[in-house]
Order: sequence, then structure tokens, then C-alpha cells
Amino acid sequence: MRSFASRAQRGACRQLIIMIVGKDMEKKEKKWSVYFQNPDFLEKSRMLLIPEDMKPLVRKWCGLKDGMRILDVGCGTGFFTRLMVEGDEKVTAVGVDLEEPFIDYAKKIATVRQLPIDFITGDAFNLPFEADSFDIVTSHTFFTNIPDPERAMAEMKRVVRPGGKIVSVTPMSYASSAIVTGDWPEECTWIKEFQTLYYQFYHIYNELDPFFSHICGVKPEEVPKFFSKQGLKNICIYPLGKVFSLSNAAISKEDRLKYIDLYQSSEEKKLDAFMLLPEMSEYTTPGRAERFRELLAAKCDWLRNNPDENSIWEWEGDSNILLVGDYY
Repeated sequence: MRSFASRAQRGACRQLIIMIVGKDMEKKEKKWSVYFQNPDFLEKSRMLLIPEDMKPLVRKWCGLKDGMRILDVGCGTGFFTRLMVEGDEKVTAVGVDLEEPFIDYAKKIATVRQLPIDFITGDAFNLPFEADSFDIVTSHTFFTNIPDPERAMAEMKRVVRPGGKIVSVTPMSYASSAIVTGDWPEECTWIKEFQTLYYQFYHIYNELDPFFSHICGVKPEEVPKFFSKQGLKNICIYPLGKVFSLSNAAISKEDRLKYIDLYQSSEEKKLDAFMLLPEMSEYTTPGRAERFRELLAAKCDWLRNNPDENSIWEWEGDSNILLVGDYY
């Protein structure tokens, strides 16, 4: 995807895109769960975000106790909602998202795992709950992505009980802080062509559905200040670093294979969705799209056949924070 050389350039680009979106919403806005992050893509990006050993600590930081009722706003496919209820604490949760494909996906996982979660389609600006209904209200990559964060926070404060907590996981960098292409074996003769087409198609995706058009809320570095300005007290901030590579021996073989399946299906669905847009003909051809699909399959097949490889180190790292504030 397109990168920007400086903070000033990123800020100027972001403001320009927001202006364009505001003037021509019908043309620019595309359904998040179809183009930007389909359910497989979102689940893939979340499944290895927080190591299993760290999840009890996250629940502790959020202040979970037996009997609590939790609301997860903008829950997506339910990654963070599931994290909240899968510990030793006896809690229940509700996940809300505006995108029905995410909710359908989240319901299926919760049903299979028999989790005490209700997932519903709903608007963060008009939460369908009575006041003082929840002990904790959480969100993940939320305040940075919505056009009216103050209004969303007002709703979260309305539905949380006095003395309850409001929680946010916020990415502090939207571009990976470290990424390399890996040292692939000579037998993988397709890898260079795949990498070239991958970057080309993601450049096209960003042209048609700009990344920064989705980042229209609070700037990541200002989320702690936002919590303070919104009247939250005893605000705590915790580091949640992210590092990911399929070469990482700390990841189970089962999770690696699941990730590969989600990676392939999410990229195929993303490509299919964009190729249906008439404007894609200005950027590429069906033949190049089919070639991208073939190379993606070659890469994923090789990874499936070599689930224990520990040497390629195609990896990336990011930084996130967990913010917890009390509301009285």
C-alpha cells in the first residue's frame, strides 16, 4: 500500500481524503466488511494479535470479575469479545457492530465454542441498551476509525454503570514498524513475482478505497488525552506489542495452518470484490488478477506443506496500547 514520507504529508493526505469523502460519500465510501477488511481478513489479523500467555493479564488490566456484564462496541468478528469471556472469570458479553457480515461471522464462532456472548448488529451512535447496563464497555481499533468519536463515547458512558470501566485497544502505528520479505528457498521461484503483484494490487486497493479514509477519528497518539477530556478517571495505559511471523516456533502448527487458510481466503475475497468494480479496468486486467490468484495459491500451498519452517522470517511488528478508564 502507499506509504507517506513524513508526518506532515500523512496528515495533509488524511485531511484531503476526509474532505473528498465528505463531499462525495456515495462515490468514495465502500462497505468496510467487503473491501477494506472482509471477515476472514479481520479475523486473520486479530487471531495472533495477543499471545495466549498474555490474555489473562489483559483481562486483569480490564478489571474483570465474576458476574460482570461486558459490551464490546465495534466488535468486528468478535476477537476481543471472545478474549473477555474465555478466561476463568464468569462473565457474559454483548458484541455490537454496524457491519452485518462481521456479526454473522462472530455468531458462528461463538456458537461453535458455546460462549456466553450475544452478537447483534447495531449503531455505536445509538446503542440499543438502557442506561447503566454494563460493568465494562470495550472497543478495539475503534476511536481512531469513526467520524464522531465524542458521540460514540457519550453512548458508551450512558450504558456503563457508575464506577464502571471503558476500555480501548488502540494501534499506535498503522504501518508495520518492521517488515521484511523473507529469505525464501530457491525452489520458491514464484515468490518475487507474487511480491510484485501483491504490492501492485494493494496500491490499487488503496487508490480505490483509501486507507486513511477509514482513519477518521481520534489520532492514535491522542487517544489517552481523549479519554481524559471525556471525563474518565484513573486512566491506565498498558503496552500491547505485536510481532508476527509464520516462522515463529512459539505459534502452534494448528494456528499456523488456520492462519494460512484465512490468509488465502481473505485475499481471494478481497480480490473478487474489487474486480467487480468497473473502475478496476483502469488499473489492471482479469489476466493479472488470475495470475495473482495462482501465485497466492502457490505460496499458501508451500506454507501448508512446510508448517514447521523456521527460517524464512517474513515478519512484521507493531505497537498497540490498552487504555482503561473509570467513569463515575
